[in-house]
Amino acid sequence: MSWTLPDRGMLLALAEDGALTPRQLEQAAAVAPLAPARDEWLAGADRVLAVAGAILLATGLIFFFAWNWDALHRFAKLGIAIAALAACTGTALAAPPFGTVWRAALLAASLATGALLALIGQTYQSGADIWELFVAWAALMTPFVLLARSSASWLLWLVVANAGLLRYLSESWWARFIGALGDAESLLAIAAFNAAVLLAFELGGRALLATPRRHLNRIAGLGVLAPLALGACLSWWDTDFRAVGLAFAVVAVAFAYAYLAHRRDVPMLAQTAFATIAVATSALIRVLPHSADFFTINLVAVFVIASTGVAGMWLTRLYREGRNA
Repeated sequence: MSWTLPDRGMLLALAEDGALTPRQLEQAAAVAPLAPARDEWLAGADRVLAVAGAILLATGLIFFFAWNWDALHRFAKLGIAIAALAACTGTALAAPPFGTVWRAALLAASLATGALLALIGQTYQSGADIWELFVAWAALMTPFVLLARSSASWLLWLVVANAGLLRYLSESWWARFIGALGDAESLLAIAAFNAAVLLAFELGGRALLATPRRHLNRIAGLGVLAPLALGACLSWWDTDFRAVGLAFAVVAVAFAYAYLAHRRDVPMLAQTAFATIAVATSALIRVLPHSADFFTINLVAVFVIASTGVAGMWLTRLYREGRNA
């Protein structure tokens, strides 16, 4: 028998809180070591180094093209990029399914796909906007991501998809990516997309990930809360953002219920709590006198310190309750 990493964390947390006596902790250690074994350290290092190697190889390919752009014929550039993509997919085919090499090779293939698309666009000057590059990249790497079923590949997909959406929504604005943050409809669209991703991982996380984790759920949740919280803050000054403020209130209540009563998730509750504090702080600034005098500044500061302190204590209590459950 061997303790899993969550089991070890729970046992040590119980001992730290006094729920387990030193004698009981020794008995647990006699069943199986509480410290990670050598093989576990090697397996963890293997995963980290494989992912880092895939990212560095893909980055090296991009910088190789950038440095030798004028020296290479366009067919040579395309040939090298296609060969790199083929090497990644070939490595994945030769590797055991769902192993470290399998996932790293598919992550590298996803990165190489983006490099190939960028190379085609730059070589032939197709006139396509950058949002089309990101959308095509997200679409073409989806098979690799579904096969890999790894958090790293899904995180790359989520970042690329959000970049494409941000760029598309910024078409008529002054900034390439952040222009979407100045329009209420765009903020709602970004939140809706990330909400769909969050729902997919909540309902089908076991099918989408070989080893289900909560990291992607929390990142997608941040993608829902951040644009809505921004719009809710702006809604105190601009009536065009009132719908975003209402949507934030609904989502905040839904998150609080879902991740407190239904499925305890302290990081998701932390995101919700601090986003709510940001919106409440904006409301306080709005109703206070506009003069930046000593009283106004310190009142806002006291509110922020007090509310974040209360939220921190509440979240700490929830975390300890979860560890002792």
